[in-house]
Amino acid sequence: MALPKNKAWLLKGCLLVSLILSGCGGRPLSEREIVRGVFFSEQEGGYSACLVLADQEAESNSDTLHKIAAGRGATPAQALERAEDSLYGEVYYGLLDLAVLPSDSTWQTAREIGMLLYENAQPAPELSIFLLGKEPVESWARQGSAIYRQLKATERTAQVHCGLQQLFANEEICAIPALSQGAAYDFVLLPENGPAIRSSGMTAQLAAVLCGQTTRMEGTYAFGRGRCRVRAQAVAEGNRIRLHLREGEYQSLSETMQDPETAFCEELQQAFSMLCGKLRNTGADPFSLRIWQFCTYGNGKLLQEPVLEILTE
Repeated sequence: MALPKNKAWLLKGCLLVSLILSGCGGRPLSEREIVRGVFFSEQEGGYSACLVLADQEAESNSDTLHKIAAGRGATPAQALERAEDSLYGEVYYGLLDLAVLPSDSTWQTAREIGMLLYENAQPAPELSIFLLGKEPVESWARQGSAIYRQLKATERTAQVHCGLQQLFANEEICAIPALSQGAAYDFVLLPENGPAIRSSGMTAQLAAVLCGQTTRMEGTYAFGRGRCRVRAQAVAEGNRIRLHLREGEYQSLSETMQDPETAFCEELQQAFSMLCGKLRNTGADPFSLRIWQFCTYGNGKLLQEPVLEILTE
């Protein structure tokens, strides 16, 4: 006999809740080690891995309370395995939402760790990828939870997001935001054939916009003489990128800056030229300029120098 409609929905709801609490089968989450962050750094010729775990024994349910587990190894995979082995319970990655790569990662390192996360952790789509900052990590036990909180706050306030799949979206280069001690975040381009290109300030935010990882630009520019907050969207056609700036707020912080909006646009043009110049010898195309030129001019045409057009609205 079929259940009444309201009872059928109640049964489905109970089953869903039970699946969530048990991690979709197996032991309940209360008996597992719930990983929220996985961090890697290079250390003494090898790697160290840090697991930032939810502290389920804490009296408060606050997301700011964490446990830390760490391990070292010759490879990222070995370091992660040893960090997992230091725990008593079964490791659960279903709620993982942050992974951090070594500050001096190469294209090869980024993709190696990316594949490790895909194969072992099988993270949710909400997972964010960052690089560590330039300052070395002295102790995961003292700094791991603080780094997790800082980067989650950066993701929320700066509205920047690099998903795990974006490490593999372009065969020639990885584009990843990074922890910064000053500005909202740095931005690092890791070409397969060339050195890392690390930028900060508005150059970093412009690179993130062009890579499709944010639509927000905010902070100081022109050596601290101006401040802005603006929505940004890039649209490419041929060799031209049209950068649409909307809802812009521009403020002069110095008597020497008479037109903060014009100064901001000039800084973006300089940043674009710098980024394109550093990428020229790598053969990489993180901003998809080559694709748009092929779409517009055809496969047999000589590639033209990219041009940035800034449209304030």
